[in-house]
Amino acid sequence: MMRIPVRTAALVAVNFVTIGLSLGLFTAQAAIPAAPQNPAPASVATRPAVPALAAVAMAVPQAPAQAAGNSGVLDQRHQFALGMIETGNDDQEIGGAGEVSRYQILPSVWRHYSESRNYHDPQVSWQVARRHWATLYSLFKQQARREPTDFDMYVLWNTHYGYYSHHQFNPARLAPVVRDRAQRFANLVQRYANPGQNSWASL
Repeated sequence: MMRIPVRTAALVAVNFVTIGLSLGLFTAQAAIPAAPQNPAPASVATRPAVPALAAVAMAVPQAPAQAAGNSGVLDQRHQFALGMIETGNDDQEIGGAGEVSRYQILPSVWRHYSESRNYHDPQVSWQVARRHWATLYSLFKQQARREPTDFDMYVLWNTHYGYYSHHQFNPARLAPVVRDRAQRFANLVQRYANPGQNSWASL
């Protein structure tokens, strides 16, 4: 019988043990189930749209974004700028789609906030506008999860429901006519906020 040196036999035994441990570790790793992947988020359902308000293209220089205010209240400067851009604050104006009052609110929207049909009364129309503004403000914060700027608020005011959210609340994705008019409104608010600069014709 051939004799194997003691040192060689020891090395062979160590190698067999190492191979056995490696196979055992590989088998144990293969038995561990993979961590589950996070499911893709469900798409957000859109709501029915309402007719769009009229929009007119007005190219203007860019102004810094201004927050519309934490309270969501249509204050005096926003009220004045809104009436100016919509009708020049003309209470008798009727829009092409039937919009009424100086703020150009659709009658179907108006009825959600008031039973009055006195569209030409500036006090009544302001109350309706304030309530609608607050509604748009709340919807934007819920959906966009940020504070709206003056630009954002006018996009909501001047387009049908769901238009802005469909474009991921991204101004760069809006139609130029919508983007330019919203920027003009933001400029009007900014100008009205600075005493001594109320030259509306320059905008």
